[in-house]
Amino acid sequence: MPPPSADPPGAAATAWSRARDLVRLRPGRFPWADATRAAGCVGGTVLIGWWVGDVEAGLIASIGAFTSLYGTGRPYPYRARQLALIAVAFALVVTLGGLSVAVPWTSAFVVAAIAMAATWLCRALDTGPPGAYLFVLACAMATSVSGSGPPWRTGVLVLAGGVLSWLVHMAGALVRPHGPETAAVSAGATAVVRLLEADGAGYVHARDEAARAMHHCWVHLAGNRTRPTDPADPVVRLRAIALRLHGLLAETMRAHDEGRPVRSDSLARARDLAAQVADPPPAPGPLGRDDLPWGGLGPLRSARQVLAAGSPWRVVVVRVGVAALVAGAAGSTLGLEHAYWSTAAAVLVLHQGLGWAGTAERAVQRLVGTWVGLLLAGAVLAMQLAGVALVLTITALQFVVQLTVPRNYGLGVVFVTPLALTIGSAGHPPDLGALLLSRGIDTLVGCVIGVLAYLLVAPGPAVPQPRRAVVDTMRAVLRVLPHVADGSTAGGPGREARAELDRLALSLPEVYDSGSDALTARRRSLVTRWWPALAAAQHVAYRTLSACWRVDAAAPADRAAVAASLVPAGQADRLAGEVGGLADALEQAVPPPPATRRTEGTFLDPELDALQEAVPRASP
Repeated sequence: MPPPSADPPGAAATAWSRARDLVRLRPGRFPWADATRAAGCVGGTVLIGWWVGDVEAGLIASIGAFTSLYGTGRPYPYRARQLALIAVAFALVVTLGGLSVAVPWTSAFVVAAIAMAATWLCRALDTGPPGAYLFVLACAMATSVSGSGPPWRTGVLVLAGGVLSWLVHMAGALVRPHGPETAAVSAGATAVVRLLEADGAGYVHARDEAARAMHHCWVHLAGNRTRPTDPADPVVRLRAIALRLHGLLAETMRAHDEGRPVRSDSLARARDLAAQVADPPPAPGPLGRDDLPWGGLGPLRSARQVLAAGSPWRVVVVRVGVAALVAGAAGSTLGLEHAYWSTAAAVLVLHQGLGWAGTAERAVQRLVGTWVGLLLAGAVLAMQLAGVALVLTITALQFVVQLTVPRNYGLGVVFVTPLALTIGSAGHPPDLGALLLSRGIDTLVGCVIGVLAYLLVAPGPAVPQPRRAVVDTMRAVLRVLPHVADGSTAGGPGREARAELDRLALSLPEVYDSGSDALTARRRSLVTRWWPALAAAQHVAYRTLSACWRVDAAAPADRAAVAASLVPAGQADRLAGEVGGLADALEQAVPPPPATRRTEGTFLDPELDALQEAVPRASP
C-alpha cells in the first residue's frame, strides 16, 4: 500500500491571489434556470401587487419570494418540506421584526435572536447559500417599506410571496418528478468513471471527488427512507444503479490500497452504468431501508449536532448573535436610521463559519460591492420608476444577482444593493441622498463589527482542530469495526455508524483548507504539520468503508466468511484496542503507543502503522 502523501493539497493562497479572486469570476456555469425562477418569483409578486392596485403590498410579498433562492437541486419531497418551513420562517421573521421596531433596544435583542436561530436552522437543514443572511435582511427590508401596515399584515403578505415561490419551485415535479435524483446519480457515475480513468498523480483528487459525489447521491436517494421499495419504482431503479456504482468505487479504492490493478472490465461497467441513468432498468429486487447507505444525519440530528458541546458551529451561532446584538445596539446608540442594515452586514460576514481569510474577504466584498452598488442604486432610484417599469427593473436586478453571486459574490452585491433599496423604498425614497449615505455607513459599521466579532469570539472556522478531527475519525472507525468483524455492515446500526464515518472522512481536507488561511502563522504551521496525519486518517476511514462494501457485496450466507477474511478470529479485540488506544493517546496529547506486532494481520494494519508514523510528536 502506498503511504499517504506528505504534501498538503495546496499552498495557502497569497495576498495577491486573494485580491485577484475579489474581481474574477469563479469557474463554472451560470445558473440560468435558477436565475429565471428567482427573478420570476420576486418580480411576479410585485407584478401581482401592481395588477391589483397595491404595489406596496407586492413589494412586501417579494420578501417572501426569497424562498425561491433555497432548495435548488433537492428531491421534490424534501424540497416541499424545506421550502414550506422557510416560507413560514420568513413570515415569522418579518412579523417579529415589525412588532419589535417600536422599542429600539428590544428590537436589537429580537434581531440577534433571529440571526442565531436562522444560522442554526440553515446549518441543520443544510440549505447552503444564501443561508441565514436573508432572514436578517428580510427584517431590514420589511421594516423599511413605507405604509406596510400592522406587523401581522406584513407577515401574511410575506407568506403569500413564499407560497408563490413554493408553487413555482415545485412545478418541475410535474415534468421531471425524479430529475434531482437522476442528476445526482449521473454526477456520481461521472465521478466514478473519472476515478477509473485517473492516473497515479490524479488518483487522490479523483478519489475524493468520487466519494463526495456518491455521498451527495445518497443524500438525495436515501435521505428519505420511507419511499417505495418496488423494483419498478424510478427511485428504486436509481438506487440500484447507485449501489453498483458505489461498489465499483469501493472496489477501485481497495485495489489501489492493496497495490494491484482494478478489474479489467471496471471502466466499461462504470460507463455502462452511467449510460443507464437516463432510463434505468428495473432493479434486480426490492431494496429496503437496510440495503442502502444512510443519506446523512437528518435535520433533527444535525440540529442537535450544531449545538453539541465542542461543535465549532456552536461558536459560529454565538458569534453571530453577539455581532447582531452589538450592531443593533450600535445603530440605536449612534442614531443610525436603518440599523438593521448594519446587523445584516455583520451576520453576512459571519454566518457561513469561514476562516479568517474567508471572513475578511467576505467583509471586503460586501463593503466594496455595496459602495459601488450605491452608484447604480442612485441611478435607478433617481428615475422614480413605477408600474411595469418598476416590476421589470426588480425582475432584471434579481436575475442578474442570481447569475453573478455564485461566480463572484462581490459583483453580485453590486446588484443586490439597488434591488434591496428599490424594494425597501418602493422605488420612491423621500430623500435619495440620505438613503444612499445611510446604507453606505450602516454597511461599513456592520462589516467592521462582523470582523471584530470573529477576532474576539473564539476566532476560528467552523471545523475542528486537526488533532480533534483525527480523534473523531478514529472513534468513528472504532464504532464501525465490530460490524465489519461480525458481518453486520448492512444492518441499521452498521449503516448509521458508516454514515458518520463517511461524513468525517469527507470533512478532513476541510480542516487543512481552513487552517491554511488562518489568522496566525502558528495555526498555519500547525495544520501543515498535521496534514500527513489528516491524510492518513482519511485513508484509514476509506479503507474501513471499503471493507464494509466488500461485506455488503457478498451473499448473506457468505458475509460471515468475508468478514473473517478481513478480521481473522481473535484479531477483532486486538484491532479495536489499537484503534482505541491511538484515539486515546491523541486525545490526551501523548505519543501514540507502538503498533502491536502480529502474526496474522487485518486489512487495517498497514494503514494504522502509517497513521502512527504520520502523527506529529510535539504538537498541541
